[in-house]
Amino acid sequence: MPDIHIYGGGMSGLTAALLLEEKNLDYQLYETQSHWGGKLQTTHQEGFALDHGFQVIQSAYPAMDLYHKRGYMNDALAFGSGAWLLSQGKKTLLADPLREFPKGLAALGHPSIKLTDVWHVAKLRNQLLQQSPESFFQSGNVTTLQYLQQQGFSPSFIEAFFKPFFTGIFLEEALNTPCSMFQFVFWALAKGKACLLPGGIQTLPNRIVAQLNPQKLHLNVPGTKASNNPVPQTHFSTQAHYFAVDSDLGLGKFIGLNASNSGAINLMAIPSAVQSGYAPGGKHLLCVSVKPSVSHPNSQATPDQIRFEAEQLLGTQIHGHWLNSFTVPQALPADTNYQYGCAVGDGVGESDADLREFHATGSVANPSLNAAILNGISFVSSINCR
Repeated sequence: MPDIHIYGGGMSGLTAALLLEEKNLDYQLYETQSHWGGKLQTTHQEGFALDHGFQVIQSAYPAMDLYHKRGYMNDALAFGSGAWLLSQGKKTLLADPLREFPKGLAALGHPSIKLTDVWHVAKLRNQLLQQSPESFFQSGNVTTLQYLQQQGFSPSFIEAFFKPFFTGIFLEEALNTPCSMFQFVFWALAKGKACLLPGGIQTLPNRIVAQLNPQKLHLNVPGTKASNNPVPQTHFSTQAHYFAVDSDLGLGKFIGLNASNSGAINLMAIPSAVQSGYAPGGKHLLCVSVKPSVSHPNSQATPDQIRFEAEQLLGTQIHGHWLNSFTVPQALPADTNYQYGCAVGDGVGESDADLREFHATGSVANPSLNAAILNGISFVSSINCR
């Protein structure tokens, strides 16, 4: 029986390879880049772990159960359930009142938050937790913004919280992403945690690779076969700037959102306050993620300008130095089908000659780590059914 050929070493391809390895099935995994993990990439510099773009792992994603069961997430630690709203040097903590009591009560003092907004958040949380993830992807063409308006949230709360928070996830500022994606992510945040692994986001793919036969792994392979399902032509981009700092700048384990409508910054975080291994002893790591509209290689926002704007939002000086900046021009596909699972044939050849080929760089059901993992699981399941 010929080898199974997997093209693409991101989470789809690695998941397929891991399952094939565990089933003692022959395969070969090919990756054009010099690292495993695709967009889950980390650069280590001066003792800091710099992820290429601000990234977290949603612990409640159903597909992550594959890696929970294998112990890959045992040392994951989580951000706080909520976020700082930053504006003109003032910050207010908007926290989950069920998980962060009594911290969550502070949000009622923010001018953009009404008591009805807090009630609508609790109502939406309870409503979505009673549904299955698959059911969210039946919502039609309603955008996230339209959905939030329909749920009764005030315009000021949408602008101060939902827009910056979900811009950091969807990588688009207008909240035009279908509300099915919003419901799924909100469900995952309510059910689980936003986690980091020691050593950066690339730790997860590295742990998978450690379980694979190195003779079956091939990096830097030029001209590997393109997917039968073309890669989407449009993408959302992201850009992150990293600074070595002396303290957590008052952010602690919570993400800081730019709650104003001005400036280039979308959010800030201190990953080392969650996982100490993100920074060397006595130091912290500041990650500043800019708005998608300025997340391109020719962005005019220099590290010095980003530092100045961050100081204005935080109301304090940032003592430390710039480490590096990363732009990911194709961070997320912008035109997926926004369904929960993989469509029949996604990434899998249709002819007899292609039946044992998996084009892991092909289309995914939606732009999430959950969908990427499901893509690999679905391929291996299709192999077992043949």
